Amino acid sequence: MRQGAALLLLLFAALPVLADDSGDSRLPFLGDEARKRGIELPPPYGIGLVYYKLVRDIDIKQVRVGRNGATPQPVPDFAQFSSNSNVNNVNLKADVWILPFLNVYGIVGTIKNKSTTNISIGNKSYSVPTKIDGSVAGLGLTLAGGYKAFFVAGDVNGARADLGFDDKFKAVISSGRFGWFGKIGGRPMRVWANATYWSTFATARGSVVDSDGSTLNFEVDQGPKYPWTYGAGFNYNVRPWADMSVDVGSDFHGGWYVALVPVFRF
Repeated sequence: MRQGAALLLLLFAALPVLADDSGDSRLPFLGDEARKRGIELPPPYGIGLVYYKLVRDIDIKQVRVGRNGATPQPVPDFAQFSSNSNVNNVNLKADVWILPFLNVYGIVGTIKNKSTTNISIGNKSYSVPTKIDGSVAGLGLTLAGGYKAFFVAGDVNGARADLGFDDKFKAVISSGRFGWFGKIGGRPMRVWANATYWSTFATARGSVVDSDGSTLNFEVDQGPKYPWTYGAGFNYNVRPWADMSVDVGSDFHGGWYVALVPVFRF
């Protein structure tokens, strides 16, 4: 959490350097060339919130367990595991348009994750509910381009989440968008379809105290069962200094997400 906050502070500390003595922003670079071509650019700096709701199935590849510091060994195949995840994520986001087609951003926020892990041993089944609260921080960039009323954009971001395990989870999320750009009520409007790949497979490591007082070390190889999601969304420029984005999607196997992103620009 502290590392992510430091990234945001560094980003905003650089903003005054990118302005001239009159207070006019020098960003985005090549902005004048874009305006000469009739391209309407938003104010370069943004700060806002990201609310993300994500529900999906989790694929547990392998579970390993050790006792009192012993090297964890795989649980026998007769024990079958499955899980699902219900995530609520709230981030503070800061971004800047470096070029008319390049936006960089940083995020820092909190995660609340509710999961149910199902364990089947022979003809017996058990369900284990868990709740995990943690923090997340990351950096990302967006490349965008267009032709007439249509645009394409690619986004990639890397993040680290601290969920209380021995290791922080690392994730890389990549997405592509294709959409239409125009105006509604005199204000800019973008509508798109998208596809996202969640490279969030990780190994959760930790330890718990057994009922007999011994320590159980565990390792769980897990990740999204269906890493691709497909969705649609829009961005509306409510005011010259305020945007609102909404994005919804599904993995078409029962998983779904919704994202709400209000941003103030200056």
